[in-house]
Amino acid sequence: MRKISLTEFNELTQSSIVLADDEYGKKVLELVDHSIIKLFRVKRFISQATLYSPARRFAKNAKRLKQLNIPTVTLIDLYKINSIKRTAVHYQQLDGLTVREFLQSKSIEDEFLLRLGGFLAELHAKGIFFRSAHFGNIIVTPEKKFGLIDISDMSISCSSLSHFKRIRNLKHIFRLPEDIRLVKNNQLIEQGYLSQCGIHKKNFQQDFLQTCQNLKQRWES
Repeated sequence: MRKISLTEFNELTQSSIVLADDEYGKKVLELVDHSIIKLFRVKRFISQATLYSPARRFAKNAKRLKQLNIPTVTLIDLYKINSIKRTAVHYQQLDGLTVREFLQSKSIEDEFLLRLGGFLAELHAKGIFFRSAHFGNIIVTPEKKFGLIDISDMSISCSSLSHFKRIRNLKHIFRLPEDIRLVKNNQLIEQGYLSQCGIHKKNFQQDFLQTCQNLKQRWES
């Protein structure tokens, strides 16, 4: 992680566009070259705080996802800006549309939703528990592959996820009403998942389908 001064940070982000902010200030900036800087608050700049910072987790997850052949952002650098008590990750965006944007702009295709379900099964088989999973953080690349962004809140284990963790992660994936309303009238994502996950235990499949149904019913209008 590279220390930079406030002057250096301001020069780096000159003429940038603020994509997200909160009560503490700027969170996500798009630079003039279209790369992204995401800022994280750090209460105390001690070694442990920066060692386990979200910026470092973001970088570690990006590297690991690429090793697992999951498309994701490309890391440029990590920064520590003591004067504003921030760490930051600088990265190149992953080209494409979010799944939400894709579904909003096109008529729903069965094959697309089946493949999306298969992609979620692939993540779980590779040990990826993505807490920030929703249709706004899954990208459809120009090559029609699925990839991930906003990856700081993620854990990657050496083995596939347990049945419990798979069901638990569904509650992250299907938690937003705007996503559920795009696909609530079918079970194609669920079918795609079950066909690819390789788990044939009846109790898991029943729990999986029931969880999906319950989540969708919460947002029926």
